[in-house]
Amino acid sequence: MGSSMRKRVGSGVLALVLAAGLAGCDSGVPPSALVFFTVDDIVIGTGGPALAGDLVTIRWVAWLWEEDPTDHKGQRVDSGEREFLLGVGETLRAFDQGLGNMRVGGLRRMQVPPEYALGGEGRGNIPPNSTLVIDVELLKVRPLVTDSAPFQIIDLKVGDGAAAANGFVLTVVYVGHLYDESQPDNKGRQFEVNNAGFSFSLGLGRVIRGWDEGLLDMRENGERRLIIPPELAYGEAGRPPRIPANATLLFDITLVSARVP
Repeated sequence: MGSSMRKRVGSGVLALVLAAGLAGCDSGVPPSALVFFTVDDIVIGTGGPALAGDLVTIRWVAWLWEEDPTDHKGQRVDSGEREFLLGVGETLRAFDQGLGNMRVGGLRRMQVPPEYALGGEGRGNIPPNSTLVIDVELLKVRPLVTDSAPFQIIDLKVGDGAAAANGFVLTVVYVGHLYDESQPDNKGRQFEVNNAGFSFSLGLGRVIRGWDEGLLDMRENGERRLIIPPELAYGEAGRPPRIPANATLLFDITLVSARVP
């Protein structure tokens, strides 16, 4: 059972802002529009901490912020449970910034202005530009890992143009996934996509070794899948928070052009 000690972040600032909001009601500015993002530890957990790049599972309940009710909880508008990768923009900004170093078993209360929530979009019972109160329980934290596989080069479509050679300037578009044998085509969590085109010189160490070796002799307009073990990618360092240490990667790459510099 977690400690019941309470930790307040930014409460003094919030009180000043709310006071200013009350004083400014005659100007038509609602107090909720002047609430800063704040976090309370209601229960401090006893498990491991949540860090950027971890997969976290949370359970939450959200209310519309109101000036008068206890804890500013107005109408209940949302609840749920989900897993996401912390710190990479897969979820609300409030969760990405407000769950850091929270321990499993803990309970946090957040007062969340629109720019940390849904902004002007709204969703379901949540109107656009809503300030929210969200209670979040941290259920689970686990590291992001991949399955292992040897280096593989798979031609999905053989191109009909010039062949890539060392020293050529290549322009490619691509999608990168973590390698996951449980997913269709072994495509796990997507960590990068480039549809605008990326150019580099082949064979000169400007990209990961798996690309330098895996794109050699590929032809323009071709499509190739590279499965790249960590020693040919980012190794023990990874590229946090999206690519963990010792990650096997899967890239689907289309060669747009291959030209002599």
